[in-house]
Amino acid sequence: MEILRKLDKSQRGTAGEYLVAGELNKRGIIASLTLKNTRGTDILASNYDASKSVNIQVKSTIWGEKNILIGH
Repeated sequence: MEILRKLDKSQRGTAGEYLVAGELNKRGIIASLTLKNTRGTDILASNYDASKSVNIQVKSTIWGEKNILIGH
């Protein structure tokens, strides 16, 4: 938590994107981060055979003393 407080806004955002992509991959969803210039999409996610896919935009912030809020 202390490390996240030392990061600037852009670095926290990138950390949040990797956290979400990692969690999706752990759950069997293929998730790939996009280039930073992809408007409105941070992660492209699909099932294994790519028959279903979604674009995900991640918003992350530090909230309070002990909580990190990450949503989409």
